[in-house]
Amino acid sequence: MPSRRSRSRSVSRELRRSKSPDSRSRLPDGVDEITESDYFLKSAEFRVWLKDEKGKYFDQLSGEKARSYFRKFVKAWNRGKVSKSLYRGVDQASQHSTAYKWSFASKTDRKEREAIEAVRREIGESNYSRESQQNSGSGPGGSGRRQGPTLPSREDLILAREAGDESQAAERQYKRKRDREEAKERIEDMVGPKEVGREGMLEKKRAKRESDRAFREKGDDGFVEADESTLMGGGDSFRERIAQRDAARKRFAEKRQSHRDERVSEVQERRSALREKDKSTMDMFMKMAQERFG
Repeated sequence: MPSRRSRSRSVSRELRRSKSPDSRSRLPDGVDEITESDYFLKSAEFRVWLKDEKGKYFDQLSGEKARSYFRKFVKAWNRGKVSKSLYRGVDQASQHSTAYKWSFASKTDRKEREAIEAVRREIGESNYSRESQQNSGSGPGGSGRRQGPTLPSREDLILAREAGDESQAAERQYKRKRDREEAKERIEDMVGPKEVGREGMLEKKRAKRESDRAFREKGDDGFVEADESTLMGGGDSFRERIAQRDAARKRFAEKRQSHRDERVSEVQERRSALREKDKSTMDMFMKMAQERFG
């Protein structure tokens, strides 16, 4: 009687034999099975199958939803349940895998269409890699960045300091205003409120009329009598100042005259010295002429 282990091995071998030939027989000739790792390799066929079979566009699905539909596409592909045209290949330039209608699609040539499709593929790959990184980082054992309280930056500290300074300045201004109002209230309590408006103007005019009337009533009594010496600057002090002024003028004139005399004497001395020198020179020339010419 065969053991349990031998029976399980025989059953697994029979299952492998029964599955692989059947699956190969369902696929057209020259077509291999695909797996979930062929996500980007069969992206064009997947987009067409998604639009025809499910009535959905690839750009309308999230990354996780697109992966889920691709698993279904893999099963249908391996079972031979997709359209025969997909096994023969899909012209990526002629397919419409998005719901958006490009206005320039009919005006571009083949190279431009291939470039556009390459850009779309790169965008899809980057989106999928980003989503996979987020899913792996958000797991229980992932190394994703943890959110939490952080230290304030230098800009935050500067803003907080400026806000504090502004609040202190506003508080000081309010305090000064309140002190002025309190001082004004104390003065009004002591002398009464100040007249304002038309009443204040009438009060000023009344005070001016009273002062003018008092000045007119005084008449000549308002002037103080003064003697001639006071008005004309007489008195001993005035005479002394006049004498001091004359003495100063005399000293200045004498000093200037002495300087002038000194300069005149110096000029005369220089002139006489030059004359003596010229005379001696002429005498020497006359003597030389007499000795030479007889």
